[in-house]
Amino acid sequence: MKKMVMTMGMAVMLLGAGCTTTTAPSALSNRSMLTLPDGKKITVEVARTPDEQAQGLADRSNVGDGMLFCMGETTMQRFWMLGMKVPIDMVWIHGGEVRGVAAEVPLQERAASGKMAPSVRLSNELVNMVLELPSGFAAKHGVEVGAMVDGSVDACK
Repeated sequence: MKKMVMTMGMAVMLLGAGCTTTTAPSALSNRSMLTLPDGKKITVEVARTPDEQAQGLADRSNVGDGMLFCMGETTMQRFWMLGMKVPIDMVWIHGGEVRGVAAEVPLQERAASGKMAPSVRLSNELVNMVLELPSGFAAKHGVEVGAMVDGSVDACK
């Protein structure tokens, strides 16, 4: 019996040694406070890596205050609603300035084929950040072309 307990103990130790755990970044290091044009302060998740950006806000019923995508490269940005459970506002930003807003983007739209497909939006000009907000939030808080989203540039450093 003693030998069996020791063997089981060794097996547990070996199993534990073979497991690796990765510590997720602190929730605080993955969040940033932004100030919208009307002075409203929000805390958003910040997506910096391709994996974080690919996941985005998909599969969530509550998007909180939203998510800031730090794209790194200044280009025409294309976003789609694949896996989204709630409509959102997409805000196209360059250097902290709002360059475009796609308000109340529905989850799906009818494609040219007549079939329903995830909604897709393309920025109207070159941008390096995209802010996704709860649907209707942009209009409610003065987020419009030419307005500044304070804190967005620092969040993407």
